[in-house]
Amino acid sequence: MGLRDLDTGAVRTVNCRYLIGCDGARSIVRKAIGAELSGDAVIQRVQSTYIRAPGLIDRQRCERAWGTGAINPRRSGMVYAIDGRERWLVHNYMKPGEGGFDEIDRDACLRTILGVEDDFNYDILSKEDWYGRRLIASKFRDRCAFIAGDAAHIWVPYAGYGMNAGIADAMNLSWLLAAHLGGWAPPSILDAYEAERWPITSQVSRFAMSHAEAEIRRRGSVPADIEAAGPEGERVREEIGRLTYEINVQQYACAGLNFGTYYDRSPIIAYDGTEAPAYTMSLYTPSTVPGCRTPHFRRADGSSIYDAMGEGFTLLRFDSAADVAALEAAARVRGVPLAVLDVEGADIATDAGNGLVLPGLVLSRPDQHVAWRGVRVPDDPLGLIDRVRGAGG
Repeated sequence: MGLRDLDTGAVRTVNCRYLIGCDGARSIVRKAIGAELSGDAVIQRVQSTYIRAPGLIDRQRCERAWGTGAINPRRSGMVYAIDGRERWLVHNYMKPGEGGFDEIDRDACLRTILGVEDDFNYDILSKEDWYGRRLIASKFRDRCAFIAGDAAHIWVPYAGYGMNAGIADAMNLSWLLAAHLGGWAPPSILDAYEAERWPITSQVSRFAMSHAEAEIRRRGSVPADIEAAGPEGERVREEIGRLTYEINVQQYACAGLNFGTYYDRSPIIAYDGTEAPAYTMSLYTPSTVPGCRTPHFRRADGSSIYDAMGEGFTLLRFDSAADVAALEAAARVRGVPLAVLDVEGADIATDAGNGLVLPGLVLSRPDQHVAWRGVRVPDDPLGLIDRVRGAGG
């Protein structure tokens, strides 16, 4: 593979067993593996402007916040505080049917969103006009080349899930590669990357898109009397404020998208026939159903269960009487890193009442997803170990 230094122009050749393209929306690696993007090419259009405006912070009439929304019939936008003093990022959400980016008066839109007059001074540090999209690559892999992050999926930047999904891609692929390169998993374990990440990426992208569409509808139906004085204006502002909160609290408190996703068609998970609990953008139910994220709880000493788990697989033993010697032996035979962690009784400090079903044993993967659960070690422990390391046939 040839690499060119963008600063010096120097070119060098690198030999590698695997290549991971984390090279963004215009990914060269995605094109090289023959993957094509499909989905919704345009969901919304946004003018973004990064400005320096030292006098803006003293003009705020509401409590200072990281993000401040402007809602009126003329223009809707968001203003984000970058340094808490004078630097701001302003998003101007263009209306359906408006002309092209160059036809929109950027200065007039900025002043409307900021609520300032023509004599207010600001400097543009940078600007970018962009489209909100929902696009997913047709495949995430071709033999020894993979794609992850924005190279694999692009969607409207709501809930911060573009970055979160990229991190999830990287965590998923990194442990699979480490398992194979470490010698305890065959190349077939790498098949799990696309089998796990593609379906959940498609599903979550639709959550983000539906949220964006709800926001677009809200911005397009702002009542003309929202700025009116008197009781009617107050009523409209309260109603619009409530609706805006209900939509956006899901974006900024998106626990469901971050922690509720699950893998339900993976070749390296031992399923038991139980369906994973449903989740929404903001809500999820912690579960030990195979494929779900290993439930988090704090131990009696206040420490996180995740911090106590091993770097490889961790067998959480909720019943210390459970004999796990056969499973440990099977892991040693295959060279699979396995730690046993007892977490019964007093170790569970915050689990009461959350509906978790905690069987005797839960096998957690390096990426903290449940690979298997049961009340005792299965009759074929070697078969279980082979399945979770990608050699299950």
